[in-house]
Amino acid sequence: MSTATSPVVKGWELGLRLRERREQLGLTATAVAKRIPCTQTFISMTEAGRPKLTASRLAQLCRIYDIDTEEAAELEQLRLGANEKAWWQEYSGLFSAELQRYFGFEAGAETCLSYEGCLVPGMLQTESYARAVIADGSPYIRLTEVDQRVECRLRRQARVSSPPNLKLVVILGEGALHQEVGGRAVMHEQLDRVARLARESEHVEVRVLPFTAGAHPALGGPFHVLSFASPRLRSIAWCETLTSTAITDDPSQVREYSMAFHYAIERTLTVEDSLQLIGQRAKELQCPRSVDGSNPAAARTTRRVSK
Repeated sequence: MSTATSPVVKGWELGLRLRERREQLGLTATAVAKRIPCTQTFISMTEAGRPKLTASRLAQLCRIYDIDTEEAAELEQLRLGANEKAWWQEYSGLFSAELQRYFGFEAGAETCLSYEGCLVPGMLQTESYARAVIADGSPYIRLTEVDQRVECRLRRQARVSSPPNLKLVVILGEGALHQEVGGRAVMHEQLDRVARLARESEHVEVRVLPFTAGAHPALGGPFHVLSFASPRLRSIAWCETLTSTAITDDPSQVREYSMAFHYAIERTLTVEDSLQLIGQRAKELQCPRSVDGSNPAAARTTRRVSK
């Protein structure tokens, strides 16, 4: 099976391996910087996978760390991969460095656990739904940016539709089925797509968290937990609020997000019942509203969904 690749993930693995070796030898970043020479900040940033290393710099580090020829060749391959240009760099003027870094992690992940209480996750959005979310979701996004932001979101979805496929497990709050983003026609198309992808793709699993689930640890803002094929790479979490976004690879924090996700999934409907509920809501959206704003079809339907 092929493995997803990403310059961000390759740079991250390279940095982690260099840091692990330095710590095994009992060397400080400052001590290594003096021997190259460079700044302590450069060593720290390299270990965080941030700057692009040159071949000569990496060779210097391999000599200082007494890394054998075979491993040095592996690290050189990681360095070359980390220095490749990524497609999301085309949109660098639109997104923060932190968000672009998340795109890189997402592009190289093996699994994504996604919790969304009010919206369909970006990886499953139709173009019309994405456009409505982006155009109306923030007063600070200029109209001239909308097309490019939509384009970027759709390009990210290649991980779901093309090998090597991302394994996507989504908890969708029931409220997301009723929030009429873009209007009823857009919502109908969106829910139809979610149901179709979940039924047709072995890599996509969608579960609805019903209103009756009550309070649970995941209640609040959306978050995503990414895991990777390489055993050297730990999982990371991405969370969003109205005013901030953040990536964390701190094991204790990522564990909290993972546990919150698993507690929430215990309260969701089964996969089949979730798809039944999504399909039912999609049908309701095809029916015109009455004068008082109610949905006659929905009023006549008694929803019975088992756990």
